[in-house]
Amino acid sequence: MSVWSRIRDLFGPRTTDDSASAPLVEDADSAAAVADAESLPPGLRVAAGWAWRLLLIAGLIYLFWFIVSRLSEVTIPLFVAVLFTAALWPLKSWLVRHHVPRGLAVLASLLTVIVIIFGILILVGAQIVGQWNALSAEAVTSFNQFLNWLANSPLHVTNANIDVWIQAARDWANTSQAAIASYAAGIGVSVGHFLAGTALAIFAFVYFLLDGPHLAHSVSGIIPRRSRPRVMSAAQSGWTAMVSYVRAAVTVAAVDGLGALIGAAAVGSSMWLAIGALTFLCAFVPLVGAIIAGVVATGVVLVTLGWVKAIIMLAVFVGVLELEGHVMQPFLLGKAVSIHPLAVLYGIAVGTIVAGIVGALFTVPLLAFGNAFIRALNAPEPVLVVPTDLLEPPDPFEEADSVLTAASPDEYMP
Repeated sequence: MSVWSRIRDLFGPRTTDDSASAPLVEDADSAAAVADAESLPPGLRVAAGWAWRLLLIAGLIYLFWFIVSRLSEVTIPLFVAVLFTAALWPLKSWLVRHHVPRGLAVLASLLTVIVIIFGILILVGAQIVGQWNALSAEAVTSFNQFLNWLANSPLHVTNANIDVWIQAARDWANTSQAAIASYAAGIGVSVGHFLAGTALAIFAFVYFLLDGPHLAHSVSGIIPRRSRPRVMSAAQSGWTAMVSYVRAAVTVAAVDGLGALIGAAAVGSSMWLAIGALTFLCAFVPLVGAIIAGVVATGVVLVTLGWVKAIIMLAVFVGVLELEGHVMQPFLLGKAVSIHPLAVLYGIAVGTIVAGIVGALFTVPLLAFGNAFIRALNAPEPVLVVPTDLLEPPDPFEEADSVLTAASPDEYMP
């Protein structure tokens, strides 16, 4: 209380105006509110506190998902570039540690991706071209056998019925040219978006490999100075977990491709290499990719070798899918990213339901990053845990930048 207030209270007239009684009324209301809150059961208060916090987190997640889905033509290529960067970061780091210039190391990593993907496609194409005549003859023979089976089956489907269906399809195509043109235009737009996204992914991938540490240093400037070491330590732990996930995913894809290749060769398919390569590429999409590869491989075996061997091929893919979904995906990937196998399994299921193939592809790496990030964020002290194969020799520009930053006043530091 000030001196003037004391003098006024001693010598001034005593009034009971609203301004003097308002604080008392407010104090009384506050005390009543506190008493009402304390009269609630402790469990209800705790549940209410958890409820509004969970609602806030759910709202932030929904806002993030809304922005990402609206900008999917940009965000999906960005996520793909991050995964490719995590896959080739150890190779680039190993080259840099062996005194290869950074630019040449990035170029070698990019050429590695191109050689692997196009090498597989060239091998598959060469096998298809080399056996095209035999495949055509086997396909025609299988188709004739299928027609004979339809004619002798309880369905009694004859060539005349098939001709009627073909003519009906032609009539529909003639009368639906506008719809077909619109579908073709939509497909063309989708192809254009895919090519544009591929270009964005390649550019982002190259810049991440070439200038990733500097980009991370630039982004860290928006983090408050007091929290910056802990947040960057947590981000480093999340990145390490993502690199481990990509390694495990390559192992899973290789096992899937090898299993499909052995199964196709065992049933006598001449397309065993193509089936194995297709399964390897598709297996990077958890669960869904193996299903797509299995459908294609079973169809090829059905057309070329008949329904008996097609059933065997289907059984092989069911076994591969079970091995991937219940053993390799939960346990191998779960161990690589320190996530419980049940969380991995349900994470893939939820991601598939929410975003389809894209969700199945990105759910586990996001879980890996988020789990490692939160664990490191809750650690007592921020400690950078970096595997030896991710370490790079110090960059002289980074050292100079750190010296200048240390010598600058606080108000000039980022």
